[in-house]
Amino acid sequence: MMRVFNLIKKHWHGDYSLGKAYWLIGVGLTCCLSLLAYALNQLLLRLEIGQSLFSTLVIGLYSFTALFTIWQLVGIWRSAKYHTSHGGRQGWATAAQVMVVVAALRAVFDFNQFGLPMMQGSVGLMNTSELTRRVELRVLNQGTELELIGPLPQGTSESVQAILQRFSSVRVIHLNSPGGRISEGVNLYHLIQEYQLDTYVPSECSSACTIAFMGGQQRYLSKRGILGFHSASLHQIDGTDVQEINDDFKRIYRLHGVSESFIRQAVRVDGANIWYPGPLELVEARVVDELVQSERFAPSNATHSLATTWRAELLMQGPDDELVAYWRANVDIMNYLNYVDAQYCVDYLYPQWAKQPIDVEALIPINLISAYRQAKTNLVERTQLRNNFRYQPGTANVMLEQVLSEVGRYDVLYPQVFQQPSDYRPHARLLCQATIAVYEGALRLPTHERQAALLRFMQQR
Repeated sequence: MMRVFNLIKKHWHGDYSLGKAYWLIGVGLTCCLSLLAYALNQLLLRLEIGQSLFSTLVIGLYSFTALFTIWQLVGIWRSAKYHTSHGGRQGWATAAQVMVVVAALRAVFDFNQFGLPMMQGSVGLMNTSELTRRVELRVLNQGTELELIGPLPQGTSESVQAILQRFSSVRVIHLNSPGGRISEGVNLYHLIQEYQLDTYVPSECSSACTIAFMGGQQRYLSKRGILGFHSASLHQIDGTDVQEINDDFKRIYRLHGVSESFIRQAVRVDGANIWYPGPLELVEARVVDELVQSERFAPSNATHSLATTWRAELLMQGPDDELVAYWRANVDIMNYLNYVDAQYCVDYLYPQWAKQPIDVEALIPINLISAYRQAKTNLVERTQLRNNFRYQPGTANVMLEQVLSEVGRYDVLYPQVFQQPSDYRPHARLLCQATIAVYEGALRLPTHERQAALLRFMQQR
C-alpha cells in the first residue's frame, strides 16, 4: 500500500524521469485501465445488475477517471519541466508538454461529450429507479387488450409474454411508461411484432417505451397522449456503444417508414432531456398511424397532466360546442379570481405580466377546477388538428364591434381597455372587469356557431 502511495506522490511532484512518467504512467496505465473498463463493462452487462447500482458504478468510474487523468497529466508536465535539469533535451520536454495540452483538451471534450451527460443521467436514475421498479399489467376489454403502466425494469418483457401466452385473444397493448431499460424496450418491440399486436398510448410513452411502441401493427395515440424521444444514454459505459444503440434506433425507425428528419431530431436530443413532438408531427413522420379519442379503447388507469398535450391551435380549430364550453369555464374562473383579488385575475389573463406564476387551482373552488378540466379534456379529445388549417374570420370583426358597443353601455372605458390592455396594467380591477365583460358578451350571441367564431377571432387578434 505504501508503494502505491509513494508512486502517486512521486509522479504528482514530477520526481520520475520523463520517459517513465510519459510512457509507463501515461501511456501504459491508460491502456491497462481502458482494458479493465472494457472488461468491467462486459461483466456488468452479463450480470444485468439493477439500474441504481449501475448508475453508482458509472458515477464512480467517471469521477475516478477524471481524477486519474488530472494526476497523470500534472505529473507528466512536471517531469517535463524538470527534464533538462536531469540532463535531458529541451526538445523532448517541449514535445511532452505539447502532448499534455492536447491530451487535456481531448479529455475535457470527451468528459463534456460523454462523461457529464451520463453522470447527470445516472443521478436521475439513482433517484427514481429503485422507487419505481414495479410495472403494472392489466388485461382489459374481455381479454382483448393488455395495459402496461410504469417503468421498464429487467424482466418486463418476460412478464408481458407470460400474460400473452395465457390470454391469446389480446390484440392491443396499452403502453404507459416513462421508459427504463433499453434492452426491455427492444425486447417488447420484438414481442409485440411476434404476437402481431397493435400499440396504443393513452397517456405517455417516452424513452425506451417508444421503441416498444414502434412494434405495433397499427400505432395509435390518444389525443391526450404524448410520445417522448431522446438518444440512448447510460446503457453502455463508453460513447461508442451508445452510438451503436442509436444506430439500432434509427434502423427500427427506418424499418417502419419514419421520416429521416424526424429520426435525426429524435437521436439529437441528449439523454438528460426529452423531446415531445406535436400530434400532427407524429402522424406526418409516420410514427403514429392514427390519433384517436380515448373511448376507442378500454379505459386506462394511467393519467398525466393535460399541460403536455395542450396546444394553442386548439383555440382556433376546436369544435364550436367544446370551444364555447371551454371559454365558459374560463370566464367562471376569471369572475372568481376577480372577486378574490383582481390582480390574480390579471395574472391569469396575462401571465407574461405576472411577477411570479400563480397556482390557479389553489385559489379556486373544486367545482370550478373540475368544470375547467372537463372542458379542456373535451376540447383536446374532440379537436381534429390540421396543419393546413386556414382561419377565415368572416363577419367576426363586425360581431366584435357589436359586442364592444354593447359593453360600452356598462362602462365607456371597457372597449378601450379591452383593445389596449397594456395601457391599463396598473388598474387591475378595471382591466379584469372589461375583459370579462367582452367575453361574456361574446358568449351571449344567439348560437354556438357565432359565439365560437367570435372567440376564435379574439384569439387571432
